[in-house]
Amino acid sequence: MQFLSWLLTALFSLNLFACNAPEPPTGNPGPALGGIHVLNTGWEDAIVLESGGRYALIDAGEPGRGPYIVNVLQRLAGTDKVHLDFIVGTHSHVDHMGGFPYILEHPDVTIGKAYAKREKNESGHYKAFIAGCENRGIEVIQDNLDGLALTLGNMKITLLNGAPLIGGVSNPESLCQLVEVGGMRALLAADMVTTSSELGVLKQVGGPVDFLKVGHHGMGDSTGFLFACMLRPKAAVYTNGSSWEADSHDVTLGVAKGAKSYHRLRMAGAAQYVTTDTGGILAVFNENGMDIRAIKEFTKKDLPSIYELRGETVLRTVVPPDDFWASLLNL
Repeated sequence: MQFLSWLLTALFSLNLFACNAPEPPTGNPGPALGGIHVLNTGWEDAIVLESGGRYALIDAGEPGRGPYIVNVLQRLAGTDKVHLDFIVGTHSHVDHMGGFPYILEHPDVTIGKAYAKREKNESGHYKAFIAGCENRGIEVIQDNLDGLALTLGNMKITLLNGAPLIGGVSNPESLCQLVEVGGMRALLAADMVTTSSELGVLKQVGGPVDFLKVGHHGMGDSTGFLFACMLRPKAAVYTNGSSWEADSHDVTLGVAKGAKSYHRLRMAGAAQYVTTDTGGILAVFNENGMDIRAIKEFTKKDLPSIYELRGETVLRTVVPPDDFWASLLNL
């Protein structure tokens, strides 16, 4: 059955057999239309969108990540005073929404609007998110989210998988985002896993994307084969790695190569990256294409100017290519 599924999917993916050694996507230098900063927060999500001098934040990692994220925003903006057009809480697990209270309380950060699914059971992190917004007078949009289109500079951001929660918060019901800029497309898949919800998002996206933030940190329950091969991302980024491991590089390689998501995305032709190899991964969208760059590692004590991100060289593929048939057997 797996082989039949693969064969049927291959008919939709004409470049499937040319994926033995995927090359990192590169664009020629050109004016930047926007960027997606996937920060190194370990096994958590914190993603900054930047376009036309405007900023937005998708998730904020665990509670201790707030100061780090505020420093990132201040460096990007080049000023202590930062305005976010909007923030999005994809779902109220601690590794996605735990860092928001600090950011919401920070006197130098102002926020236009907030988006999150309404919760009937109201988990603690959801309550803290809503309370933080209310205390600052920030409007929180919680209903009619599915297909809602937002703008940020040159970017159009469409919220996906926005159907109301059935019960308590769960990974399959994570709020996803389709980012479109300069004719290129990126899917930020939150903690999406291989369920009917993944197929629903695939239907909403409607075709290939250039960039994929891999769902659920690249765990084995993320990124179904049909999902990977119909999206055919040029670049896929894992937000994983953990402080309780001695060598995050080895760990993330092991997680990625041990998960079916790695093999599925490899078969789909994606160059794959892990945030914990550097200070994070940056996708820069310009008039001539997309660059994938490493954000330089930094601390609050030693912050390079805007990461020197626009002078970075294109990042190598984080996972070296494997034998085609080895990946096929691991689907």
